[in-house]
Amino acid sequence: MFLFLVSALSCSDGDLDISSFEFEEEVTLCGSNTYTLYRLSTFEQREALIVTLTDLQIRKDEDIVLPVPVTLTGQYTVTYRLFDEPVTDAYFCSAVPPVQPNVLKDWRGVSGAIFVENQPIYDTDGETITGWKHYIVLHDVVLKVDDQELKLNETFLFGEVDTGA
Repeated sequence: MFLFLVSALSCSDGDLDISSFEFEEEVTLCGSNTYTLYRLSTFEQREALIVTLTDLQIRKDEDIVLPVPVTLTGQYTVTYRLFDEPVTDAYFCSAVPPVQPNVLKDWRGVSGAIFVENQPIYDTDGETITGWKHYIVLHDVVLKVDDQELKLNETFLFGEVDTGA
């Protein structure tokens, strides 16, 4: 298993309207071939850190998965959103997202990489695979909105999520 170092977050511009940038431990996953993974803020759930990946990264095998570059649009994105009211799973997991809550700020990843490590979860017999644990790490991700920039320095452990066998 990789050893991940989680470094502090820093902003390159002053006076940003990011209220806390502290997120719940839980990573939620939606989708089957294209995945939306997200973490909600610990304060009022008005902030979300969102990663999109495909089944080429969230896999059920231990083969080494090469990192993918963060792109502004496309299959591999990182987004930070600030909402006007608390957001729920329906916002991320619905086929047609609801129109509420409103997005106040939409920071988009413009560079960096996403690493995923897939590890089997074994039954008590030590041989039968009962599921998979996926570790998602963001490396040198830069998010931008307007003329403001937010950097997730070095290596940021986005989190882990389990899927079935």
